Amino acid sequence: MSLEMFTTSDISTAIYRSCNKTEQIRLQALLLVKNGLSPAKIAEEFSVHRSTVHRWIKRAEKEGLSSLKCKPGRGVKSFLTAEQVSELKKALSEPIPTDDGYYRGWQTKDAVQFVREKFNISYSKSRMRQIIKNLGFSKITCRPQSKRRNETLTNEFLAEVHKKRFLNPNHLFVTQDESSFCVDSNRSKCWAIKGSKPIKFTSGSKAKVNIGGFYTENEEFYGYDLGVTQNTDSYLKSLIDFKREIGVKIFLILDKATWHRSAKAKEFYQNNKQWLQILFFPPATPDRNPTEYCWKTTREELTSIKSFKNINVLRKELDEFWEKHKFTHKMSHYLKW
Repeated sequence: MSLEMFTTSDISTAIYRSCNKTEQIRLQALLLVKNGLSPAKIAEEFSVHRSTVHRWIKRAEKEGLSSLKCKPGRGVKSFLTAEQVSELKKALSEPIPTDDGYYRGWQTKDAVQFVREKFNISYSKSRMRQIIKNLGFSKITCRPQSKRRNETLTNEFLAEVHKKRFLNPNHLFVTQDESSFCVDSNRSKCWAIKGSKPIKFTSGSKAKVNIGGFYTENEEFYGYDLGVTQNTDSYLKSLIDFKREIGVKIFLILDKATWHRSAKAKEFYQNNKQWLQILFFPPATPDRNPTEYCWKTTREELTSIKSFKNINVLRKELDEFWEKHKFTHKMSHYLKW
């Protein structure tokens, strides 16, 4: 059988029908030969030896295009049996208990140790990573969760929010949080050409602005400058400014910061209960507060990208960003109503 017996259409069709990358490369090499490119040039293009290209040509001439398919049984054989692989996958699906009663995720070294102790088989870390990937696992960054978090309290809180929604239909549900933004950028990485040394210009300023933020169930964000320090007075002033701006009854959900629970704050809540209802988040549940995502977005799209000339410029650009940016995350996704 001669290579001239194949048309370019035959080879192109074989490439299209193939699902194997190696087979596709071999067929592409044949297609280039058919189009007049020399085996030496093809070998250089695909980073193989030219004798390899000649072998592909001879195999196709002798046995047809189907002979370029990968033969089963090639490659490094696994020392693990199917039952052992299944047992490893089951173990990887469960977190590792720790001495303090909590648990953690698996690292490559844990899998290496498990296989060595359980099956008396030793693998390198690189080989173990490949085995774990073949089992369908990926390396995923863990989300931090405080040990102070109590899931029972969190579920009770969510049920209470759901109940309050029905009992207070005339109130606007709002979450609140505070954050600080620095004049100098704190991001250390950016996209750049490999080997280059990108520069981040800073002024050395430690100045920062404290912001009290309110996020409504209507997906609207309101930010207020809290001044130099965060305390009860600055918090209550921001709350009064927020009420004056929206002009409706408020059901406010906020964390248990000391200035939110001070005697002065509690007196304010009591004196204004005709338009203000309060509910506190349980400990260590920032993931339930949609205002936290407003801070995250602001840092990613503004304050972590560059440094600012001074604190006044920072305040101005924060106001402009919040005025133009439309937040679309839904409070119901966080509070499960």
